[in-house]
Amino acid sequence: MGQMSIWYFDLDQELDLSSKNALDQKLDEMFQREEPGTYAVVLHNDPINGVDFVTRVIKDVFGYSTSKAIWLMLKAHFTGKSRLWCGPYKKACEKMQLMVSFGPDPNLLHKGAEALRVTLESRE
Repeated sequence: MGQMSIWYFDLDQELDLSSKNALDQKLDEMFQREEPGTYAVVLHNDPINGVDFVTRVIKDVFGYSTSKAIWLMLKAHFTGKSRLWCGPYKKACEKMQLMVSFGPDPNLLHKGAEALRVTLESRE
């Protein structure tokens, strides 16, 4: 008979950082689930960040042409929101997080600019 791998933890002892990181990664792998369906990455209107900045973020994240990125930015500006992209949940989350990671328009920090407001909507 083969040996079974069993993780043993002494609950009274602190984990060192590398053990904690390994455990966190293993738990992420075990419980990571792909949500079924298609999700839209939605940009919400932002009255402070500049149009050049928002257009550049859309182009960089989605690889769109300048004209498509401008059109999507203007749609959010005039209607309140714009669906930028649709796809599987995990990929939509990655794109949403990437957009937010650009932070605020550095040229408009003095006016209170914040990271772009981006959400996911289920397309089911």
